[in-house]
Amino acid sequence: MVTIGVYGAFAAKAGRFLLILGSVTIAASQLVLWAIVKDGSDPGCWLLALALFIGGLGLGLAAPILVSVVLAGVPGRNAGAAGGVLSTVNQIGGAIGIAVLGTIFFTTAAGSTNGPPALTDYSDALSIVLLTSADLYIITALVMFALPKSAAEHTE
Repeated sequence: MVTIGVYGAFAAKAGRFLLILGSVTIAASQLVLWAIVKDGSDPGCWLLALALFIGGLGLGLAAPILVSVVLAGVPGRNAGAAGGVLSTVNQIGGAIGIAVLGTIFFTTAAGSTNGPPALTDYSDALSIVLLTSADLYIITALVMFALPKSAAEHTE
């Protein structure tokens, strides 16, 4: 809710920049969460809330403008089809991301012992997933430089 107000004020001019900033902010939240949980101790709810708040700021910057920036170069007559493709790719990407990160987590947690995983096994697995996730958000931010700079209005 804090950053979503930025959308209306700057979306048309700084669309791609907001997406990149949002992605980097989400990566930062993953790194903050990693720093909090990496040693396996109980972090407490306030530290977890801090990491989630930072992630929420990033989502508030990126999510509202994503469709506008990605579809900025699409002619108005094709906007519906392009929006459908974007939605489909978004859903498939989310499913693949969950599958890959989940596989990394459970393979890492289960692979360190012969018996049931210990609490430290879960902490180690989560640390790897959080670092991987942060890396993927940074890569995504770099790929976003290929998007149009602004969220242009369709004239057709």
